[in-house]
Amino acid sequence: MTTAKRRPRRIAADEAHSWARNLRLGNIHAKLVLSMLSLYVDGNGVCWVSAQALAEDCELSDDTVRRRLAWLDEIGAIAREPQWIDEDGRRNGERRGKRTTDRIQLLYDADVDDIEARAAGHVVAEKRAISTAISLRQQRGLNEGQDPASIRLASGQPPHCGVGQDSSEPEPEPESPPTPSGGVSEPAAVLEEPEDFGPAWMSWPGHEVMRRDLALAEFRLLSLEKQRQCRGAIPLFAKMQNELGRTHRPNFHLWIRSRGFEEFPNATPAEPGAAPSIGPIEIGSAPARAVQTLYAVARTRPFVNNGRVIYSKPITPQLLAFAQAPPESAWIWIEDRQQIAAWSSFVASHVSGGRPQLVTTRGVGADARNGFLAPWHWPPRKDGTIGNTGEAA
Repeated sequence: MTTAKRRPRRIAADEAHSWARNLRLGNIHAKLVLSMLSLYVDGNGVCWVSAQALAEDCELSDDTVRRRLAWLDEIGAIAREPQWIDEDGRRNGERRGKRTTDRIQLLYDADVDDIEARAAGHVVAEKRAISTAISLRQQRGLNEGQDPASIRLASGQPPHCGVGQDSSEPEPEPESPPTPSGGVSEPAAVLEEPEDFGPAWMSWPGHEVMRRDLALAEFRLLSLEKQRQCRGAIPLFAKMQNELGRTHRPNFHLWIRSRGFEEFPNATPAEPGAAPSIGPIEIGSAPARAVQTLYAVARTRPFVNNGRVIYSKPITPQLLAFAQAPPESAWIWIEDRQQIAAWSSFVASHVSGGRPQLVTTRGVGADARNGFLAPWHWPPRKDGTIGNTGEAA
């Protein structure tokens, strides 16, 4: 008589399972996946388990498990790090060899209230001390002197099994690189941003409730070629999400970190004025807010259907600048003829359909003044920047 092979005992499973069980996530499938992850932890709270194995355990589809893992990552319950196995059988996070299962860290030391607040859709002010302690990949690739590979996998060992004792201690802050002249190096905060980051950040749906510094840190780790690919892939990714009816968007830094843009290998940034339209735009996103603000300048409203703004023209950096416009109560009264002409041309080329005249009259008699309200003196430039007073954009 043969018996089924028993799974090996998981260290610290009781503590991890108790933590997962007491979280209130409001997402039954995510709670199930997290509870099942807790059965795979090692002594450091790290799991090495495939999505297929989790799907079998939870009796869910592979796609459902992957989506719930991404969601758990976004709310701060877990942290995933992509892993590869090189030709020598060594696991690494440096993209050497064949892709294997992620390294999944259960963040049971994080603030439970923060995790539950994010799960409920609330914006949580990040606590630097905590985020530094639990972020496993924020400085990935900066400690060049360390061997990124872990202990060699034993012969016949499945890739989702735990290997070695991976430390969960936070990585030390990297030292600022010396200046070419050998003088004092500049603080990291004043380093120039990559050229493609600003337009990429502005075009990411829902970026206004995300952390820009985390996205910038991940973006800096990409090569220039990958930065351009990332920027060019965003409209394609957003269009795909809209076509699939998916309203939830991952945090930008997590999408960069997981190399989501590589699903679009031929993506390149479109030239200003020639960017593809992303079709119906989810209400609350930066493109939707930009379109609504532009239409407010034109004294009309865009067409909204089923919670989405319908806009047929390209979503360009020039248009996305309106997502950062001040509230209407702080808009400027435009009377200068050159500025009126520039705005009239801009509105005519970006707003479709019937609309009232842009210029109106304020006051009566001798006090009558012709003009209109706008966020700035001049329309945005093609790169999305704003001209100063008296400076044509």
